[in-house]
Amino acid sequence: MADPIETVAPDDSGSVTLRRYEYQVHVAAQAVLELLADEPVRHVTCEHIEDVIVARGSEGQANGGLFWDFQQIKTRDTTTPWALTDVLAKGPLKSLWRTYGTVKDQGLSYGLTAGLEGYLDPADALVSALAHGGGADNERCLKRVTAHLKADVKEVSAFLGLVRIRELPRREDIELRNTAFLHELGPSLTGTEITGLYTELVRRVREAMQGRLGPRWAEQLAVQDLPAKLLRKRIGPSTVADLRQRLLRPDHVLLTDVSQRLSGVETALVRKLRRGAATDDVIQEAQMVRAHADIHRMKQQSLASIFLEGPPTESVDPQERSRLGALTGKGLIEPKHENAVATYRTTPAGRTVAQTLAESESWRPVRDRARLLRRHFNLSGTTLKDMIYRAFPDIVEAGWGTQL
Repeated sequence: MADPIETVAPDDSGSVTLRRYEYQVHVAAQAVLELLADEPVRHVTCEHIEDVIVARGSEGQANGGLFWDFQQIKTRDTTTPWALTDVLAKGPLKSLWRTYGTVKDQGLSYGLTAGLEGYLDPADALVSALAHGGGADNERCLKRVTAHLKADVKEVSAFLGLVRIRELPRREDIELRNTAFLHELGPSLTGTEITGLYTELVRRVREAMQGRLGPRWAEQLAVQDLPAKLLRKRIGPSTVADLRQRLLRPDHVLLTDVSQRLSGVETALVRKLRRGAATDDVIQEAQMVRAHADIHRMKQQSLASIFLEGPPTESVDPQERSRLGALTGKGLIEPKHENAVATYRTTPAGRTVAQTLAESESWRPVRDRARLLRRHFNLSGTTLKDMIYRAFPDIVEAGWGTQL
């Protein structure tokens, strides 16, 4: 019987597409490495408007604003240098033109970058002008790009003033360059440890590109006006805080380890899983499942109290339930039974992590807001709830997740 591998495939584009996707992952990882290196990068957003959006802080921005770099990444198999003809044929300018039309009236400080695998042709004056934001000043370049976009020449001129071209390492080199840079950030780590850290960093970038990155609670608190769908594509400081800690303090355990092991409490479930050689990921998943089960059980007990003897119990926001489950699974809080009502208290590990956060500069805005609220609204939860319901009666009838 013949082996199907010997048959020529009518369409073999899948492997090429995957290679290009992986290349884009490593390009996005470069921006995350800048974030780890304390460069001006504030956060990196994947697959939203453009392939990658890098937000950078700058002293030149008014009121501490951000500069948004919208990046369109293009690869190709040939190793010849890029001329303007090649750039137009690959289409990055058409994608950036669409982005320009989307964001030009939003009052942003931004730039448009075409990231090209390989290097530019130094003999091509047109592509050189385009690369450095001078495409509008080069008459021939402006004419060709205007014809390519089929748009108004004045609008194209304004567009080209924002465009830059960035030469990117070849696909066989980019991962090596990234890991070498990561080693500079953590010189005391072994090669194996650096490889492991980079593998984890790339995994998180892939999840962000797929919109599957679980937004860390620090970002959720800091940017409550952003939809969860967008937060799942964004990599911020807290997304890589554990990687940064490993780089800077390799002799210390990670905060996630602290939260689970500092108190020295290990449940029978965890001991059983460890005896079975379960990985930390499997153990954490099991703890999450157990935590959600505990929350569900206590909720049922609370509902039972409505019909038996207790006062009505408020329903729980599904997102709040998820956060409680996550904190319980990580050993930062623990459930507590009080008259069949679900309550929580911090564990010793939770208090340690809370104290560390309270002393950090990144947590200062939240800490200051909390102190301000305590100063002017030092009331019980029930009193605050009643006050909100009186001021905003529509909330009473609104379901969880309703945008007000």
